[in-house]
Amino acid sequence: MIYVITLIFTLIALAFGVSYYMYYRDKKQSRHSSGRGRRPVREVASYELNAWIDDEIAARKLYKTPNMTASDLADELGISEGRLKHTIKKAYDKSVADYLNDRRIQAACRMLREQSDMTLDEISFEAGFASLKIFQTIFLRTMGQSPEQYRKMVSKQQ
Repeated sequence: MIYVITLIFTLIALAFGVSYYMYYRDKKQSRHSSGRGRRPVREVASYELNAWIDDEIAARKLYKTPNMTASDLADELGISEGRLKHTIKKAYDKSVADYLNDRRIQAACRMLREQSDMTLDEISFEAGFASLKIFQTIFLRTMGQSPEQYRKMVSKQQ
């Protein structure tokens, strides 16, 4: 009889221990997930962080937000601004702004190839640039030709 009572108390203590552990773990995660639109912080190994950032930005199309700062992007991703800047600098040797502009240029090139009915103004807005002038300037600097020249070149190739 004493063994049965000891077994019951042991099981109860074990159940309380597991419950406390789960409560503590959930509480710890919820501290990291507060804030606007934040997801819980993922523990990501540094060698995976770059790929994770790329995937999140592409999937959520975060580059489409004009005037997105490093701080805004870090908040959206749920990581620190310093870690974001360091990761992008190490992986691409670029600033966060230049990285986002490259993503925008990639999107614009895709639209210039596939959407011949869209105007440059529509493409610049859809790709996430604040204005047509900024789009044309960055496109020329990145691609070595204007968006109009690029569109003509790809239409001839097709």
